[in-house]
Amino acid sequence: MNIIRQILIVFGICLFATVVSGLLPFTLPASVLAILLLVGLLGFGLVKEGSVAGLCDFLQGHLTFLFLPAGVGLLEHLDLLASSGLALAAVCMVSGFFTSAAAALTVRLVQRIQKGGRREGTDL
Repeated sequence: MNIIRQILIVFGICLFATVVSGLLPFTLPASVLAILLLVGLLGFGLVKEGSVAGLCDFLQGHLTFLFLPAGVGLLEHLDLLASSGLALAAVCMVSGFFTSAAAALTVRLVQRIQKGGRREGTDL
């Protein structure tokens, strides 16, 4: 019964995000809005971590299976990939660099915030 409650919580947030996304005057994917809502609800303590942890662990454990349809979709369009493969590789490398840089800067910022703004190597 616990897993059903967790599924209802996550799907309820997704349904709410879908409705809100349709009402917004600008384009925002419902999946992105649902993730932001879930993070906000978890952050403010309105949804407890334990109330969705089991479902999240299950989904994370089966993440590769969830990407299978996207992989099959790529295989269906190999001719398109072959014709623009070099441009696609360049875009992947550039965006990968910027993603890594953003992640590194975010980690450093969070570490600085957690230390209370102190610089590394200073002892108070």
